[in-house]
Amino acid sequence: MRPLHVLLSLATAFTLSAQEAAPVRFAVFVPGRIISNTVRGKKLFSELDVMQKNLEEKFQAKLAEGQKVQSQLQSPSISEAGKDQLTKQLRDLEYEIKKLQEDSKADLGKVEQKVFGQFNSEIGPIIQEVAKEQKLQLVLANQQGLIAYADETWVLAFTNEVGKRYDAKFETAAPAKPAAKPAAKPATKN
Repeated sequence: MRPLHVLLSLATAFTLSAQEAAPVRFAVFVPGRIISNTVRGKKLFSELDVMQKNLEEKFQAKLAEGQKVQSQLQSPSISEAGKDQLTKQLRDLEYEIKKLQEDSKADLGKVEQKVFGQFNSEIGPIIQEVAKEQKLQLVLANQQGLIAYADETWVLAFTNEVGKRYDAKFETAAPAKPAAKPAAKPATKN
Protein backbone atom coordinates (compact mmCIF):
# COMPACT_ATOMS: atom_id res chain seq x y z
CA MET A 1 0.00 0.00 0.00
CA ARG A 2 3.02 2.26 0.41
CA PRO A 3 3.34 3.06 -3.35
CA LEU A 4 -0.29 4.18 -3.38
CA HIS A 5 0.34 6.44 -0.40
CA VAL A 6 3.36 7.95 -2.15
CA LEU A 7 1.35 8.56 -5.33
CA LEU A 8 -1.47 10.21 -3.41
CA SER A 9 1.03 12.48 -1.67
CA LEU A 10 2.62 13.37 -5.01
CA ALA A 11 -0.78 14.04 -6.57
CA THR A 12 -1.64 16.36 -3.71
CA ALA A 13 1.69 18.16 -4.05
CA PHE A 14 1.18 18.54 -7.82
CA THR A 15 -2.30 19.93 -7.30
CA LEU A 16 -1.15 22.43 -4.68
CA SER A 17 1.86 23.54 -6.72
CA ALA A 18 -0.28 23.86 -9.85
CA GLN A 19 -2.58 26.25 -8.00
CA GLU A 20 0.34 28.33 -6.72
CA ALA A 21 2.77 28.34 -9.65
CA ALA A 22 3.64 26.83 -12.99
CA PRO A 23 2.92 23.12 -13.49
CA VAL A 24 5.45 20.59 -12.26
CA ARG A 25 7.70 19.17 -14.93
CA PHE A 26 8.54 15.54 -14.39
CA ALA A 27 9.55 12.36 -16.17
CA VAL A 28 9.42 8.65 -15.54
CA PHE A 29 12.55 6.53 -15.58
CA VAL A 30 12.31 2.81 -16.46
CA PRO A 31 15.40 1.06 -15.01
CA GLY A 32 14.56 -2.31 -16.55
CA ARG A 33 14.73 -0.82 -20.02
CA ILE A 34 18.24 0.48 -19.38
CA ILE A 35 19.32 -2.87 -17.96
CA SER A 36 17.99 -4.89 -20.89
CA ASN A 37 18.48 -2.46 -23.80
CA THR A 38 21.89 -0.90 -23.26
CA VAL A 39 25.28 -2.44 -23.87
CA ARG A 40 26.49 -1.27 -20.45
CA GLY A 41 23.37 -2.52 -18.66
CA LYS A 42 23.63 -5.95 -20.24
CA LYS A 43 27.34 -6.16 -19.45
CA LEU A 44 26.88 -5.05 -15.85
CA PHE A 45 24.06 -7.50 -15.18
CA SER A 46 25.65 -10.40 -17.08
CA GLU A 47 27.59 -11.34 -13.93
CA LEU A 48 24.29 -11.81 -12.15
CA ASP A 49 22.83 -13.83 -15.04
CA VAL A 50 25.88 -16.12 -15.20
CA MET A 51 25.78 -16.70 -11.46
CA GLN A 52 22.06 -17.52 -11.55
CA LYS A 53 22.61 -19.97 -14.40
CA ASN A 54 25.53 -21.69 -12.62
CA LEU A 55 23.59 -22.01 -9.38
CA GLU A 56 20.57 -23.40 -11.24
CA GLU A 57 22.78 -25.98 -12.97
CA LYS A 58 24.28 -27.08 -9.62
CA PHE A 59 20.82 -27.32 -8.10
CA GLN A 60 19.46 -29.36 -11.04
CA ALA A 61 22.49 -31.70 -10.88
CA LYS A 62 21.87 -32.37 -7.18
CA LEU A 63 18.17 -32.99 -7.85
CA ALA A 64 19.03 -35.44 -10.63
CA GLU A 65 21.45 -37.21 -8.32
CA GLY A 66 18.72 -37.43 -5.70
CA GLN A 67 16.25 -38.88 -8.23
CA LYS A 68 18.83 -41.46 -9.28
CA VAL A 69 19.36 -42.55 -5.67
CA GLN A 70 15.58 -42.58 -5.13
CA SER A 71 15.08 -44.86 -8.12
CA GLN A 72 17.86 -47.18 -6.92
CA LEU A 73 16.12 -47.30 -3.56
CA GLN A 74 12.93 -48.50 -5.27
CA SER A 75 14.71 -51.49 -6.83
CA PRO A 76 13.25 -54.80 -5.58
CA SER A 77 16.63 -56.56 -5.76
CA ILE A 78 18.40 -54.31 -3.26
CA SER A 79 19.54 -55.71 0.08
CA GLU A 80 18.67 -54.20 3.46
CA ALA A 81 22.24 -52.98 3.88
CA GLY A 82 22.04 -51.40 0.42
CA LYS A 83 18.73 -49.74 1.32
CA ASP A 84 20.24 -48.33 4.50
CA GLN A 85 23.24 -46.99 2.60
CA LEU A 86 21.05 -45.41 -0.12
CA THR A 87 18.69 -43.95 2.52
CA LYS A 88 21.68 -42.31 4.23
CA GLN A 89 22.96 -41.08 0.87
CA LEU A 90 19.52 -39.63 0.10
CA ARG A 91 19.42 -37.82 3.48
CA ASP A 92 22.89 -36.42 2.82
CA LEU A 93 21.78 -35.22 -0.62
CA GLU A 94 18.69 -33.56 0.85
CA TYR A 95 20.94 -31.75 3.33
CA GLU A 96 23.33 -30.72 0.53
CA ILE A 97 20.42 -29.41 -1.56
CA LYS A 98 19.07 -27.40 1.37
CA LYS A 99 22.55 -26.02 2.10
CA LEU A 100 23.07 -25.21 -1.58
CA GLN A 101 19.77 -23.30 -1.65
CA GLU A 102 20.71 -21.28 1.44
CA ASP A 103 24.24 -20.54 0.26
CA SER A 104 23.03 -19.70 -3.24
CA LYS A 105 20.44 -17.27 -1.91
CA ALA A 106 23.07 -15.51 0.22
CA ASP A 107 25.66 -15.40 -2.58
CA LEU A 108 23.12 -14.21 -5.12
CA GLY A 109 21.94 -11.52 -2.71
CA LYS A 110 25.50 -10.21 -2.33
CA VAL A 111 26.07 -10.08 -6.07
CA GLU A 112 22.66 -8.43 -6.66
CA GLN A 113 23.47 -5.81 -4.05
CA LYS A 114 26.87 -5.15 -5.65
CA VAL A 115 25.52 -4.98 -9.21
CA PHE A 116 22.51 -2.81 -8.37
CA GLY A 117 24.70 -0.55 -6.24
CA GLN A 118 27.10 -0.04 -9.12
CA PHE A 119 24.22 0.48 -11.57
CA ASN A 120 22.62 3.11 -9.34
CA SER A 121 25.91 4.93 -8.79
CA GLU A 122 26.57 4.98 -12.54
CA ILE A 123 23.08 5.91 -13.71
CA GLY A 124 22.24 8.46 -10.99
CA PRO A 125 24.45 11.29 -12.26
CA ILE A 126 23.22 10.74 -15.82
CA ILE A 127 19.58 10.96 -14.71
CA GLN A 128 20.36 14.19 -12.86
CA GLU A 129 22.16 15.63 -15.88
CA VAL A 130 19.29 14.89 -18.28
CA ALA A 131 16.71 16.12 -15.75
CA LYS A 132 18.54 19.43 -15.34
CA GLU A 133 18.86 19.89 -19.10
CA GLN A 134 15.14 19.25 -19.53
CA LYS A 135 14.35 21.50 -16.55
CA LEU A 136 12.55 18.72 -14.70
CA GLN A 137 11.62 19.05 -11.07
CA LEU A 138 10.96 15.37 -10.43
CA VAL A 139 11.93 12.00 -11.92
CA LEU A 140 9.92 8.96 -10.86
CA ALA A 141 11.36 5.46 -11.14
CA ASN A 142 8.79 3.17 -12.73
CA GLN A 143 7.89 0.21 -10.56
CA GLN A 144 5.43 -2.60 -11.19
CA GLY A 145 1.94 -1.39 -10.30
CA LEU A 146 2.98 2.16 -9.45
CA ILE A 147 1.66 3.84 -12.58
CA ALA A 148 -1.80 2.94 -13.83
CA TYR A 149 -1.38 4.66 -17.20
CA ALA A 150 1.25 6.70 -18.98
CA ASP A 151 1.90 7.49 -22.60
CA GLU A 152 4.62 4.99 -23.49
CA THR A 153 6.33 7.32 -25.96
CA TRP A 154 6.55 10.07 -23.35
CA VAL A 155 7.78 7.69 -20.64
CA LEU A 156 10.41 6.08 -22.85
CA ALA A 157 11.72 9.37 -24.28
CA PHE A 158 13.44 10.25 -21.00
CA THR A 159 14.64 6.69 -20.37
CA ASN A 160 15.98 6.31 -23.92
CA GLU A 161 17.96 9.55 -23.62
CA VAL A 162 19.45 8.36 -20.33
CA GLY A 163 20.26 5.00 -21.95
CA LYS A 164 22.09 6.60 -24.89
CA ARG A 165 24.21 8.66 -22.53
CA TYR A 166 24.82 5.67 -20.26
CA ASP A 167 26.25 3.63 -23.10
CA ALA A 168 28.21 6.60 -24.43
CA LYS A 169 29.78 7.26 -21.03
CA PHE A 170 30.85 3.67 -20.44
CA GLU A 171 31.56 2.71 -24.03
CA THR A 172 34.88 1.02 -24.39
CA ALA A 173 36.89 2.70 -27.05
CA ALA A 174 38.10 0.41 -29.79
CA PRO A 175 41.86 0.02 -29.71
CA ALA A 176 43.47 2.63 -31.91
CA LYS A 177 45.19 1.36 -34.99
CA PRO A 178 48.84 2.30 -35.19
CA ALA A 179 49.41 5.25 -37.47
CA ALA A 180 50.73 4.36 -40.88
CA LYS A 181 54.43 5.01 -41.20
CA PRO A 182 55.18 7.86 -43.56
CA ALA A 183 56.65 6.75 -46.84
CA ALA A 184 60.40 6.95 -46.93
CA LYS A 185 61.67 9.94 -48.82
CA PRO A 186 63.70 9.06 -51.86
CA ALA A 187 67.35 9.64 -51.43
CA THR A 188 68.57 12.77 -53.08
CA LYS A 189 71.83 12.95 -54.93
CA ASN A 190 74.23 15.68 -53.94
